Amino acid sequence: MIGKKFLDWTLYGTIAGVLLACFFYGLEKIYRINLYTFLLNIDFLPLPDYILLHTPFQFILHVIIAIIITAFVDLVCIRFYYPYSIPISINAVMAFTFFPLYQIAVTKPFQPPLTVPFILWITGHLLFALIIGYFVNLMYIKRSAE
Repeated sequence: MIGKKFLDWTLYGTIAGVLLACFFYGLEKIYRINLYTFLLNIDFLPLPDYILLHTPFQFILHVIIAIIITAFVDLVCIRFYYPYSIPISINAVMAFTFFPLYQIAVTKPFQPPLTVPFILWITGHLLFALIIGYFVNLMYIKRSAE
């Protein structure tokens, strides 16, 4: 049973994480607002540069975090079934990590004013939360049918 859940969490978390990254990547390419760069930025961690600056590692780390969030939301929704409210609440809090992450980032991906990047950051995380909510609901339906 846990193996099946782990596979679902991995699949759906990966899809949600990739979609968030694609959303920010598209905004970065179209509007030159470095949200994708900011999403993957880990230059504040005490790691060697060859790891910190390795984009595939940064992307995989982002996807792992998305999988963990998906699993957490699914586990919470088993007890309290609010498949959209819970991820929206969690991602609302996560969206406000924008400011502390910006402050601790060694390389600043954009300069003040931060209004537009922040609004787009919140929008992306809201979409991410809705996608996770959809997948958690889908997992619930699959489990109910079994």
